[in-house]
Amino acid sequence: MMRRGPFAIAASLLAVIIFAGLNLAANKWLAPARLDFTESHLYTLSSSARTVIRRLVEPVDLELVLSREAAANYPAIQAHAARVREMLAEIAARSNGKIRIHETDPAPFSADEDRITAAGLTPAPSDGGDPLYFGVIGRNSVDDVIAISYLAPQRDALLEYDLIRLIAQLDDPAPAKVAVISSLPAYQGDGTGEGDALILREMRRAYQVRPVAPDFTALPAGTDVLVIVQPPKLNDWQLYQIDQFLLRKGRALIALDPVSRIALMTGGPRAQPGSSLGKLETSLGIAVGSNAVADRVLALPVNVDAGGGRQTVEGQPLFIAAPPALMASKDLVTEDLTRPVNFGAPGQLVPQPSLTASFTPLIETTPDAALVPAGEAAQGLSPRDVLATYKPVGRRLTLAARLSGNLVTAFPDGPPARPPEADPALEKLAATEAASTPPQIKTSATPAEIVMIGDSDVFDDSFYVNPQGGAPLADNAAFILNALDNLTGDEALVKLRSRAPAARPMKRVDDMREAASERLHKEQAALQKELSDAQAHLSQLEAARKAADDAGGGQRLKRSDADSAEIETIRRKVSDIRSRLRAVQRDFRSSIDQLAGRLELFNVWLPPLLIAGLGLGVFAWRSRRRAPPAKGNGT
Repeated sequence: MMRRGPFAIAASLLAVIIFAGLNLAANKWLAPARLDFTESHLYTLSSSARTVIRRLVEPVDLELVLSREAAANYPAIQAHAARVREMLAEIAARSNGKIRIHETDPAPFSADEDRITAAGLTPAPSDGGDPLYFGVIGRNSVDDVIAISYLAPQRDALLEYDLIRLIAQLDDPAPAKVAVISSLPAYQGDGTGEGDALILREMRRAYQVRPVAPDFTALPAGTDVLVIVQPPKLNDWQLYQIDQFLLRKGRALIALDPVSRIALMTGGPRAQPGSSLGKLETSLGIAVGSNAVADRVLALPVNVDAGGGRQTVEGQPLFIAAPPALMASKDLVTEDLTRPVNFGAPGQLVPQPSLTASFTPLIETTPDAALVPAGEAAQGLSPRDVLATYKPVGRRLTLAARLSGNLVTAFPDGPPARPPEADPALEKLAATEAASTPPQIKTSATPAEIVMIGDSDVFDDSFYVNPQGGAPLADNAAFILNALDNLTGDEALVKLRSRAPAARPMKRVDDMREAASERLHKEQAALQKELSDAQAHLSQLEAARKAADDAGGGQRLKRSDADSAEIETIRRKVSDIRSRLRAVQRDFRSSIDQLAGRLELFNVWLPPLLIAGLGLGVFAWRSRRRAPPAKGNGT
């Protein structure tokens, strides 16, 4: 019989071997099996993401690039990097080996740094020192390279979308071409300019954005989707170009407005608050009402002057925050939105007798909505002014809708005359261009899919983006970009726009930081004032000393005891303020460290200690139960 000692050693070795083997087998066979207990299932891929991954034909390589040493100074980037790794691991686990992940830590001035910058990565904003790279480079089997230049922590809510979009682009590298017609300055660029709107910059990430000049005579060749936002006044030839595009391609996002706040704010004295598509609205079968829509149930809060230098917050019925409950629950564009979409004095969409396609409301008001004359709404009515004449219409009004089906041309008598060019050379070029224009078609060659919105302020950054930090406060961008994803045909990507962010703000820490920052700011302001006063006073003393020296024939006079004492007092005061400033900083850091220590104790150390204690208790209890009863002494 084997002795107990060697048997225990052999059993322990066998247990280690079995444990290691089970781990290796589980890593291979059970990689996709995961449990996600997070509140919003942050580490579980959506069904749409799995659809994109499953349809991959060729393998894809994703390279996570992170400058670890430089990122060590930025806790937010470190936390976001951990989230990115988890998401990439989940994507790879679900891909059946078609998506391969590896990570690179590029050293400064190395071949790796040259390679990743050539692929399109740019250093993240930092405080200097070595460059901080944090992005993803994707490659497919034919050596196409597409990169996410910087994985900003602020885009956490769109992380899954960005990564899955990258994979989809590598599977089909040619992005859709989106032409944009607009009179708004923020929508006349290509998404790379400083003044370009957030939505336009987001469009640039996914599509080829092609701005259309106000005097266009033809739409850009190869356009897949046409976006029209508060268009300028268009002539018949321009309307004809849009008409033929809608009949041939049938994909458009159109936003018209009876009262455009953004146009009034950015267009100057000649701004035209209203917009239309003229006779095209008849062929589409939808018109935008001439009155602005108000809804006191959905009113957004605004600051109102209460007199005497005071301000109060009141709901502005002309500014409507339409919640998900008033959105189409079975349309891909709106079914996954989780926050309201904000509108500013919108118009209602009204079907016309000429409508030949199907009309499906996407976003509506409550039955308590009312109509306000556009001229009055353009004058900046106060909430009380709106409510003074408020008359509910008693039915829901449509603010955004989908138009699906076949259309009929707005030019049944043939193409209109093309406007003549002032320059003979341009006129010759225009004639050549007209000769190559395809012949007119009068009914849809492709069934149309058009999303129409009765408001242009939906596109305005200031209407839904937090000015402090740039985070969206409503789902305006998600709604518009969902529509574009749907119109470009990639329906699998639509549901990825509205994922919840992984970041969970620590309110107590943020409050402490805000309070300390306010104290620091006040101390710094006081210090600057004291320093300025001291410098001014010292300058006066030096000027007086110089004047006295000049009066003494150049002979330097001895500084008075009073002057010396005053200078010393000023210096002590400056030193004291600096000491107080350092004390505030130390207190702030100490408070944060104490709170971090308590959080670490409760979240990191206490759970395993409790489990270990419970295990020891169970072990002791079972040992006592198995112990033989003590034998009594016989007499």
